Amino acid sequence: MTRRNLTAVLVSVFFAANVFAASEVVDQTIAVVNGEPIFTSEFNAVLMPMIEQYKQTVPAAEQSDAKINELKDNVLNQKVDDTLLKQEVKKQKVKVSKKEIQEGVAQIKQRFANESEFAAELKKENMSVSAFEKKLEEQLAVMKLVRQTVDSKVKPPTEAEVKSFYDQVLIKMKGGVSGLSAEEDALAANLSVFLKRMSGEQVRIRQIFINSPKTATPEEAKAAQSRVSAVKKALQGGEGFAEAAGKYSEDAASKARNGDLGIVVKGDLLPEIDKKVFAMSVGDYTKEPIKTDTGYHFIRVEEKRASKDYSFDEVKSDIGELLYQNSARQAYANYIKDLRANANIKENKSW
Repeated sequence: MTRRNLTAVLVSVFFAANVFAASEVVDQTIAVVNGEPIFTSEFNAVLMPMIEQYKQTVPAAEQSDAKINELKDNVLNQKVDDTLLKQEVKKQKVKVSKKEIQEGVAQIKQRFANESEFAAELKKENMSVSAFEKKLEEQLAVMKLVRQTVDSKVKPPTEAEVKSFYDQVLIKMKGGVSGLSAEEDALAANLSVFLKRMSGEQVRIRQIFINSPKTATPEEAKAAQSRVSAVKKALQGGEGFAEAAGKYSEDAASKARNGDLGIVVKGDLLPEIDKKVFAMSVGDYTKEPIKTDTGYHFIRVEEKRASKDYSFDEVKSDIGELLYQNSARQAYANYIKDLRANANIKENKSW
């Protein structure tokens, strides 16, 4: 695993959310940071898409004002942090070269199919090329600031430190109690869950799915049965499973891959599917589909992998990276905390 610098982890979110945000001066302010206002237009440019996504992805019955207020708090906190970072850039006189800006522009353009699509996005956001480059320069300067003041202080863990943490993960995997701090213990717990999954028995499977939910009307259920019969006839007639999945499956995501669901770990699938699949041999498929609350599943086992234990040497690189990133996040959080402690921040939020 290649080490990513701290800014790629912590600053890129701010950069992505704001590099195309249009500048719009309004009378009202949502906060003032060391005498510098944060306008409601800047705040809303980030907040509104998040609220829209929240409303689209969370069932209406589960939505709450408390959650929306939490989103508002998170956005405001991020805007304050961003402002503090930009102010520190000026204080430390961090400079960005023209070459760095050009390279940054080139990287952004790679996200678009062509120059025309990039230009269309600028036009959509009512932003000129020069204004875009200025915004990019600001963000690159922030990234450089964090590299200089935070990255340089974060040291990779020694092999002994990684081994000590690995031993605590093994204790967590066996249900024991580690001697770690609360934050490191949570990290070890998450890693123990991951290693348990990766150590378990695995299969690679294909699926042909026929949609037939519990709420289906009798007519819809009958139509689904007809489609199931068509799949059975195709498979019994010698049509390849992958080919049939690409033709008949009603799961759009896996259908595009001829039914390939990739590697799954024992326990990840629905119980009724899991029990059947892990008892099958490679090359077998369910002649009768497995019925669940969502529909009918024809499953073919493409590959089986026995359970295994991972040695320290096999995972030490990844664990070292995990510990480094955790230290980087802590260092960045402490840096922001110090900036806030020495700042004059006034918030005018109304929720």
